[in-house]
Amino acid sequence: MEKTIRLLVILLAAQLLLAVGMSFTGPNLAAAHPNKPLFRLGGKPVDHLTIEGPDGASVVLAKQDKGWVLPDNGGFPADRTQVDTLLSRLEALKRGLPVATTSGALKRFKVSDERFERRVKLEHGDDLLATLYLGSSPDVHHVHARTGKDDAVYTVDFAVYEAPDKAGDWEDKSVLQFPEATLESIDVAGLALHRTPAAASADKGLDNSGSGGKPAGKATWQIDGLANGEIVNQGGAQDLAGKLARLRIGKVLGSEAKPDYGLDKPALMLSATRKDGGKLEYLLGPTGKDGYAVLKSSARPEYFRIPGYTADALIKAAGRAQLVQAAPAPAAAHAAAGQPVSGKPGDSQAVGSKPDTPGPGATGQQVTGKRGGS
Repeated sequence: MEKTIRLLVILLAAQLLLAVGMSFTGPNLAAAHPNKPLFRLGGKPVDHLTIEGPDGASVVLAKQDKGWVLPDNGGFPADRTQVDTLLSRLEALKRGLPVATTSGALKRFKVSDERFERRVKLEHGDDLLATLYLGSSPDVHHVHARTGKDDAVYTVDFAVYEAPDKAGDWEDKSVLQFPEATLESIDVAGLALHRTPAAASADKGLDNSGSGGKPAGKATWQIDGLANGEIVNQGGAQDLAGKLARLRIGKVLGSEAKPDYGLDKPALMLSATRKDGGKLEYLLGPTGKDGYAVLKSSARPEYFRIPGYTADALIKAAGRAQLVQAAPAPAAAHAAAGQPVSGKPGDSQAVGSKPDTPGPGATGQQVTGKRGGS
């Protein structure tokens, strides 16, 4: 009996020692802090961001005085909103309960140094603030993640596509845009359009200056030298101005011209002047079989690819048929302006005139509306 008790004591001691050893060597799942930030930046702002993908793909983003740029792509502007959104999303990630901690699990969940879907480095100057590994996805709204200082793997609310690893996905597509109100003139299709301020456009709606019959108090577009019977299509001119001001690029093609861009025989040549005196020149090539056209703007040194539907819409809007229209007939024009129409010779009563007074010999009786009334 004494030997049995001694054996049980030894077994119990061995189990205790084993449990203590496992607490130091096994997965430390109990060390997790649910709903705590996945990583901290130490109060320093991120001004350098590197995103690496599988197969050696990578993109670098750097913050300068004028905003985020792509330093490896000639300093081309990056989409500031997109970068700020990514940083906000990453800093908001929470660590739940870890799903694994072993080195084998890191590879299985694609969050190891050798195997990952994304490796994101967040830096401030020369200081590395955090390294984040993004791996496999248990579902479309979550991804397995870990930090460079932690072997634990967590499931976080994020998707890999939110951190693209190609520079083209970070380019500022609005780099050619400007406030439409600053556009002063447009030269295209042999026409010189210029915006007339509201005060200067009063009472010119029905003359041959080409104002298009717009009411006073609103800025309009005019074209000098139009033929009699022609006026500006105000809707068409405004549409063209809007398309220029809101033009979005599709992709940066670099700063070197190539023959296959088709700019030696452009589908559209256009120039515009802004109120500050700045002049913009546009060359647009024909839409190719791939459904894209190449655009060159004097505002930037690069050549841009834009979708074919954007190019075709701009070409159509810049055509003379969209900018000039026939003037309305005189009667319709006066009616639209609220002016009375003069009577024609021989008419018994002009439109808008008072009823004739009774002539000599008239009885002076009025019709009462009753048959035979006195």
